[in-house]
Amino acid sequence: MEYKMNAQEQENELRADSLAALLQESRPEPTRESRVRVRRTLDRIKTSPWERLAGSRKDKRENTRSMTRLPKRVLIPLVAAALLLITGTAVAAGVLLRDNYSPTDYLSETKAEREEKGEAIPDVEAAIASAAPETKAYSITMLPDLPEAELLNGYRQAQGQPAYSEADWGWMRNIKPEIREVLYDGRNCTFTVRLHTDHGMRFDWPREDAGQWVEALMDEARFRREGEDAASELLVSGGIQSFDETGVTLEGEIEQYETPLPDEGRVEITVDVGLRDAKVEDMNRIGDVAVLSFTFTFDVDAAQEASKPVVTLRPLSGSVVLTVDDWSDPNKPPVYYNKRVSLDGVVLREEAVYRQTGVYVTYTVESAPEGWTEQYTNALLYPNRYGESIGLTVRYRIGRDGEWALPGYENQSPFGKFTCIVPIFPSDYETVKQQGVTLSLTNSFCTAFNGTPVGEDWRYDVPWGSSEMRMDPQAQPIAEFPLPLP
Repeated sequence: MEYKMNAQEQENELRADSLAALLQESRPEPTRESRVRVRRTLDRIKTSPWERLAGSRKDKRENTRSMTRLPKRVLIPLVAAALLLITGTAVAAGVLLRDNYSPTDYLSETKAEREEKGEAIPDVEAAIASAAPETKAYSITMLPDLPEAELLNGYRQAQGQPAYSEADWGWMRNIKPEIREVLYDGRNCTFTVRLHTDHGMRFDWPREDAGQWVEALMDEARFRREGEDAASELLVSGGIQSFDETGVTLEGEIEQYETPLPDEGRVEITVDVGLRDAKVEDMNRIGDVAVLSFTFTFDVDAAQEASKPVVTLRPLSGSVVLTVDDWSDPNKPPVYYNKRVSLDGVVLREEAVYRQTGVYVTYTVESAPEGWTEQYTNALLYPNRYGESIGLTVRYRIGRDGEWALPGYENQSPFGKFTCIVPIFPSDYETVKQQGVTLSLTNSFCTAFNGTPVGEDWRYDVPWGSSEMRMDPQAQPIAEFPLPLP
């Protein structure tokens, strides 16, 4: 029998739809890059081993604050000691142990915690110190003064929560933000900010006897050069990193697409944080009780390249099976299919950029033979971070007999472009150059779809509204290249 919503459920859904439409009106049409970011974020969530360990949303939140660091804490002293005994090369061992390093994850712990656990990287710490951030201004707008106040309050009551009152939520007016650390690598900006408040434990996950439960998520950001009036929009994401009785620490990440930050000088960034009643809605602006806007400045000079980039052309050969997703017709759902293609005549362009935060290696297709398509390029270079999905995976090793490790990845590479971050830093160059660094490229294609084995001629026309798409991958070697170092 078909389920029908009752009157209250229909009203709740109408209010939610109305608010969603209202909030969306002022936002620009998503760019191709933003759609790529959404797809790759979902891909990262589905393939991350930590997400599979985490269970409920509560467990996920606790795991991302603590458990994701556990393997490194356990393995570093044990494996480092073994490698030192066997090889006697401390620097090489240290680099090898930075498996899956990423600058955007580096501020997940405080400077004191990084030093205590032996995870501080001197070159990265120098970049953080050079940023010299300062808190400039902040304001807090409470629900009654928000443009969507009527809808927000109505939705609260529709969810069985009392209407906004100053007695319940006025304490938020006294929250004071303070910028703590900024790490800018020339492309992404990660930062932490402390919200000083006597009500920090209200940001904890609720117990049975809990009263308020507050979530804080970063919604929007914009920047301008210090002293100028014109501002440009940025993409921001982030939320609670830790909390205690004296306040809450937020960690945020700003990604650049069409509007890069300046190359030098100080810039001013303003971030809007939604303070949400999680009993109404913890992830969406419909749960907002207040919006905190804070402005900070920092110096971008620390992100300057350590030396000039090196461009190398890498010819490929042989053949591989690519799993292609064709989104070329906007009026039709996408098509997924396997296709064996020849790599003879395909030339990759490898660009290595040397920064204090690592070596950024980017691959694009420089040239290809007749018959090669844009879809083939996208399939060849589609990021497969952990090697557990379809697409390109890069690994690196130091020395001829070193262990393979995963580099970090940029989350925002557009289609047809692949960027990874090899954790080798300026202070490592001289020692590591003596041993050499090798990059291994593999590409994985679909061998089973939703549990059913498929062959090289597999094709799937995605129906409208399709949700389950599970692909079992099989890796194929592409090539191995030496990584040039300054």
